[in-house]
Amino acid sequence: MEPVIRPGPVDPSVLRLQTSHRSHDVWSGIADRVLLVREHMVSVGREWRVEGGVLEYVRLSRFYGVHRILGGGFLLDRSLLTAFVERWRQETHTFHVVVGEATITLQDVAVLLGLRVHGPPVIGPPFEGWHDLVEELLGVRPGHDDNDKPFLEGSTLKLTWLRRHFSQMPEGADDLTVQHHSRA
Repeated sequence: MEPVIRPGPVDPSVLRLQTSHRSHDVWSGIADRVLLVREHMVSVGREWRVEGGVLEYVRLSRFYGVHRILGGGFLLDRSLLTAFVERWRQETHTFHVVVGEATITLQDVAVLLGLRVHGPPVIGPPFEGWHDLVEELLGVRPGHDDNDKPFLEGSTLKLTWLRRHFSQMPEGADDLTVQHHSRA
């Protein structure tokens, strides 16, 4: 006897957003397209060369695992991402798969990216001096783009600004410039 897979949640009271969820269309036979995926970080890996002294600083900072994924020609599997989107439930913050519910844990992130997750969290008081901090750490103060929009809003620094200033290491760069590029 083969197991029966029910099209939809067994208990609809938990997944209250079911009628507006993509899986509702999938189970109804309506949605059969692969989602479009924005590839900001993947394109960074292709355009932004991390080599030489910068790579050594990335290793020392223990962000080499992140670099391997973003800068190592990592290819996105759009069909796999679509499957995960179809199975992600906002109500429970879990993936609903045939064998039950699953989620990504902090330990999963640590293993995949090689980042440390042990010890106390890194937190601090509210901070206002983001422009000064960016200038101190990267050696350049963020300004405004051609449309007079700021490159730094709150604590969010625009990727276009980072690319403009740090995607190419200048010839004969000194150690301080290498550190700035490593931080970027």
